[in-house]
Amino acid sequence: MASPWSILCDDPAAAVEVARLGAELGVGVAPRVTPGPVREAVAALQRGERVALLLLGVPGEDELVGLARAADIAGSPVPLAVFGGTERSERQVLTLAADLGVPVLHEVGPLVAALALLDALAPPFEVGAKGLEPPDRRRLEGVLGGGRGARMLEPADAGRVALAPLEGEEAAPTLGEARDVVAALEALRASRRPEARPRMPRVEGVEPQSVLDVILGPPRVLSDPASKAALAAYDVPLPLEELCSSPSRAASEATRIGFPVRVALASPDLRVWDHPDLVAERVENATRVRDVFRQIMALARGRDAEARLLGVTVSATRMPRARLRVQAAPLAEGLVRVALGFADPHGVAAGDETALVLPCSPEALEAALRRLRGHPLLLGGTPGERRDVVAAIGDTLLRVAAFLDDWRSEVEAVELRPLALLVGGEVEIREASVTVSDAFARSLETMPAGR
Repeated sequence: MASPWSILCDDPAAAVEVARLGAELGVGVAPRVTPGPVREAVAALQRGERVALLLLGVPGEDELVGLARAADIAGSPVPLAVFGGTERSERQVLTLAADLGVPVLHEVGPLVAALALLDALAPPFEVGAKGLEPPDRRRLEGVLGGGRGARMLEPADAGRVALAPLEGEEAAPTLGEARDVVAALEALRASRRPEARPRMPRVEGVEPQSVLDVILGPPRVLSDPASKAALAAYDVPLPLEELCSSPSRAASEATRIGFPVRVALASPDLRVWDHPDLVAERVENATRVRDVFRQIMALARGRDAEARLLGVTVSATRMPRARLRVQAAPLAEGLVRVALGFADPHGVAAGDETALVLPCSPEALEAALRRLRGHPLLLGGTPGERRDVVAAIGDTLLRVAAFLDDWRSEVEAVELRPLALLVGGEVEIREASVTVSDAFARSLETMPAGR
């Protein structure tokens, strides 16, 4: 008989609840309360225990990376159940956990159902509904399979669902209420991933000095032109654009680039994604470019008299079919966390976003993109067109991830808003923001006196 699951909790009431439900369903659980449940879970995995977590709060991202790493080494999944987790930042962390291979659940019932399924079944956790009443079959229809290896479900006492007993089994393992079984199956399947994560790519031809010349200095958020200059060393797709500090220069560059053009404010203090009236699309002639330059600068000065205004960027206008916002930051274990969503007003208002860990395979990236409700805007078209889009987005994200990995001590985050998906399937970074850490300031503080 398998050993009971060690359930690490951060609240006594949660420990009591999971012990009660485990006893009712016949699932072996041994809950205990600890001030550092994730750290204790890693230690328990190293001792060969089967572990699950039941928490009031959402763990930190680096804690989850360490937990996923320990679970991989132990070859044992670690279900994570939380109470709540509905805030935007919490949802991102929990999506990240699932992308790392940690089954994420909400509340006690789905957690115990997941433990019962892990006790009885192997991935992909195929179940059938041959023995269920129509109401329960309808509740479970989204997670049912009909394959030869599917384990049948049957009704149990108190309106619960059980696995049909196999030959020689005295009793059927009870899973819980139908809605808990659905949540458990969805979490277990969503957390499955390939055996090995790809290595972080290395971009050839990068000149570190060219990056250092841009980012060297105190902790700060770089302007769009400076951010693009730092990222350009990693050959990310950037539009043809010029920084212009006068109306005449803007008109001259617009004529050289070719009309129509896009004219946008360049400032580290006023971002065009926060101030959409400080950018003009499809400006048709040189006279209009001069007028737009003056209007944008006047609006910016009126918005913030202390803001640093570098001028405007003038770039070629290319029609996007979708605009994405990307927020990337380093994680432990040489990984990079990416939050990805739509940058248009409707996508932002709807909170249509997801999270993933880089590096990953093209298949994993496509699966992450499909978690977006608006994914048909990205993945519509023929299979070949879909592959091209995934490849273009993936190549850009991996180049940004390589930049963050190479400069993880010096750079805290990169934001792209938007990353434009063009009609032809290419992508380009319209606006970028690189956040520099205090690494350079700390190195000066630790430098011996007199040097």
